[in-house]
This record gives sequence, structure tokens and C-alpha cells, in this order.
Amino acid sequence: MKLLALPLLFVFASCSTQSCWKGGEPMRQTEMRSQWGAEIDINQSANNVKIYRGLAHPVADKGAYERQVKRGGWVEFQGFKFFAQPYDAKPGTAEKVLDIYKLSASHEAQAIKTTCAGFHPDYALVWSKNGKQRVLQICYGCHEWKYFGPGGKVHTDIEDKTYFQKLIPLLPKARERPRP
Repeated sequence: MKLLALPLLFVFASCSTQSCWKGGEPMRQTEMRSQWGAEIDINQSANNVKIYRGLAHPVADKGAYERQVKRGGWVEFQGFKFFAQPYDAKPGTAEKVLDIYKLSASHEAQAIKTTCAGFHPDYALVWSKNGKQRVLQICYGCHEWKYFGPGGKVHTDIEDKTYFQKLIPLLPKARERPRP
């Protein structure tokens, strides 16, 4: 029994000195089916899409987050707070972001992350069809997508090498955008 514990000790020790998130894992069948369902739903429903910027991170930037919440002027989508005023993006930005999301290659299987402060979306794309709200949340810290639609939730990593880099010019990172 002691011999089995020794290799595990080395694994955990190596994870504590470096990130255990290696990323780059292809989606599993269940994730692929869910993402394809989201793609179909987006194709049929994505009209009048509004983009919202997330408040400061409630853990990594707790003071700023608490001040923003106290000040008001925010809305909540799927458990996260965003500035109530939609982000003033260039025309066509929402469509470009959704086009990236709809590509299966822009998704990877969820990986374990030890270096981020937890999922907290920088942006949300929001629209409705037939009274049912759709929300696509994008977290730059975790490099993740979360899509909420009539079929449920799809939560995957954003493929880093190509697609994550395509999002940044469309929706700038927090330090690159003005804070109200």
C-alpha cells in the first residue's frame, strides 16, 4: 500500500509547482453533440444579439467587484453580473463571435485548471427567441465558453492556439477596455 502512495505523492507534488492544465484535448462525443445542438439553435435564433461586459472578478478583484455591485447598474445572466449598458461593439461583432463559437474546432474538452481564479465571464452575448433567453458567456481567465439555451448548458474550453486569439480583437481583454 505504501508503494502505491509514493507515485501519487510525486504526481501531486508536480501539480503544485506547475499548472496541471495541459489543454488541447478534443471534445468527447457528448460535448460534440451538445455543441452541435447549440450551433443549430444559434443558426435558428440569433437575432438582435446584445453583448454585455462582466463586472470585475469577485475573487481576483474583490474590492472592485463589491464597489461595482454596490453602485448598481448591472444585470444578471445565468448567475453572473454584467454592466447593464450593452457593450458598444462594432457592427457585426456578435455575429463574428457566434461564427467562431459555432465551429467545432473552436472547442476543446473541459480541462482541469489550477491557475485561474474560477470561471467568471468577461462577456455575455444575450438574445431571445419565443420568450426563451439564450446566453453565451466567455471567460478569458479560464479560456472557456458556456452556452445556455433551450436544450441546457454546453461548457467547453476555447481552443487556445487559433480561436482564442481570434476573440481578443473582437472583444478586448479587461485591461484593454475602459472600466466605468
